[in-house]
Amino acid sequence: MSREEGPGATPRSGGAAPDRRTVTDHDRRRLRVTRRVALAGPVLGVVAVALLVPSGIGGAGGLAVLLVLSAAGCVLAAFVTAVQAIVDEYRYVPVARRRTLTAVALFGASFVLVLLSAGVSATA
Repeated sequence: MSREEGPGATPRSGGAAPDRRTVTDHDRRRLRVTRRVALAGPVLGVVAVALLVPSGIGGAGGLAVLLVLSAAGCVLAAFVTAVQAIVDEYRYVPVARRRTLTAVALFGASFVLVLLSAGVSATA
């Protein structure tokens, strides 16, 4: 099966335009990876704070560490989602609008988390 005959045939290949509102099983699998990467940040943050507690880190410092690692998880998840969408578009597999909006929301959330961590670290 050539690129022009694939499941995500585009108007360039003579097929109908794919419906971006429909979330397919492929999109759900890709979003599952995104969720796992995004949740890895806060989990690592909790582990890091638990390891830093014996060294005498304060509450504000612990919260700052948790927020920074959560922001890193969001950035990494957004990057993974965007790269997967680019690869799927290259392969002419339709990318659901939900995946695009998820990547944008994760980039925005990471920006907010970085701002919150800066505010918390300023009080420490």
